[in-house]
Amino acid sequence: MKKSRSRKNGLDITYERRRGAIVGFRVLGHAGFAASGQDIVCAAASALVLSAAYGLRKHCAVRPKISDTANQFRIDLSNGDSPQAQAVLETTISGLQAIAATYPGYIKIRQAKVATDRKSRV
Repeated sequence: MKKSRSRKNGLDITYERRRGAIVGFRVLGHAGFAASGQDIVCAAASALVLSAAYGLRKHCAVRPKISDTANQFRIDLSNGDSPQAQAVLETTISGLQAIAATYPGYIKIRQAKVATDRKSRV
């Protein structure tokens, strides 16, 4: 994930499910646990998110749409309902939730409202 220029009021992570399957997630902000470059909360979240992006492409034979800007990191899937892709995504969300529980106030994770069509985004 690229270095964020946003306010340091915590990471905001939103994921979306369609028919029970995770179809994408978005990460905004900076955890604010420490200065940029020394923030272990951001580093941990970045490692999980970047590993998910790599794992989906390398090991799950899916082609996620990935956007990495200074303001947000986003993964969107149109064909991510394979068991392998779901294992990667569920593990990523579980890992992010574990970090949020260990460092309360630095990461906010929420599930977006369930999308009814393919054009919906997190």
